[in-house]
Amino acid sequence: MPPNEHGCRRRQFLKTSVITAVGVSGCLSDNRGSPADSATHSPETQPITSQTSDGNEPVNIVSLSVTDYIVYALAGVHPHVHRRKDKQYLTLSVNSALSRDTIQNRLRVNIDGESVPLAESQPVRWRNETIDIAFAVSKTETFDSGYILYDQKKRQSLSKTILTRLNTPPVFEVSELSVSPRELRAGTQREVTVSFTLTNTGDGRGTFGASLSGNFTSGSQTVTATLDSDSERNVTRNTRVIGRNDTVTIRLDWGVDEWMTDISVIGTPIGSQTSTPAPK
Repeated sequence: MPPNEHGCRRRQFLKTSVITAVGVSGCLSDNRGSPADSATHSPETQPITSQTSDGNEPVNIVSLSVTDYIVYALAGVHPHVHRRKDKQYLTLSVNSALSRDTIQNRLRVNIDGESVPLAESQPVRWRNETIDIAFAVSKTETFDSGYILYDQKKRQSLSKTILTRLNTPPVFEVSELSVSPRELRAGTQREVTVSFTLTNTGDGRGTFGASLSGNFTSGSQTVTATLDSDSERNVTRNTRVIGRNDTVTIRLDWGVDEWMTDISVIGTPIGSQTSTPAPK
C-alpha cells in the first residue's frame, strides 16, 4: 500500500460513502467520468465579464470547482487521470471566443498573496463548450483568502465555499489490489474484474479518480469513487481484454502511483487446428 499523501486530522466518526465506476473510452465525444461530474461548485460564484484588448471579446468565468484530480488528453488523444501528491485542483470554466492559450496566459489565481501555478496538465478540451483552466493548489496549507485576476486586474474573490473546500481536502489511500481471473485462454475475449480498497483519511468529502487499461482498446476507462472523510470502501470495475501474446497487462493509474499486473494467456486459440503428425 502506498504511503499516506500527508498527515491529516482524522475525524472521530465514520460517514457513508458512495462508489461510482465510470467508463471512458478512447472516443473523443465521450465525457463520462470527468471530474466535473462530482466537482464542488460554489453557489456564490457569479459570472465575470471582462473586455479584452483584442477585439473587445468578452470573457465570462461561469463556474469554479475544486477536485482531487483532472482528466487530460494523454498523447493528445486519450482521456487520462492527472493527479500529483499533496495537490488539489481549482478549475475555472470560461466562455469566450478567445483562444485557450490567450485565456490561459491572462488568467491568474492568487491565494494569500501568492500566485498559484497552473496544473502540469490541463483538462480535456472536448469535454464541454467551456474552456477549463486548472490551477494546482497545495493540500497541506490553510488558506484565508484568494482572488482571480484577468489581465493583471482583480476580478473576483474566492468564495467561502471554495476556500472551505480547499482547506478540507480528501486524502486517498489505495490498497489490496487484485484482478480476477488470473488466466485467459488464447484468442478469447472477456471481461476481467479489478478490485481495490479505497480509504479517505482526509478531512473532507471528495472524489477519487484512476485510469484503468487493458489490451482491448488503446485508451483507458476512468474509475471514480466518492467518499466522505474517514471512510473506506471496496471498489470494483470490469474491463474487457483479449487473450493474445503470453500475458495481458492490466494497469490502474491514479496519478500519484500506479499498479500493474499480468494475466497469463494459456492454451491454443479456440477454432485453431492442431496439425497431425505425418505417419512414419
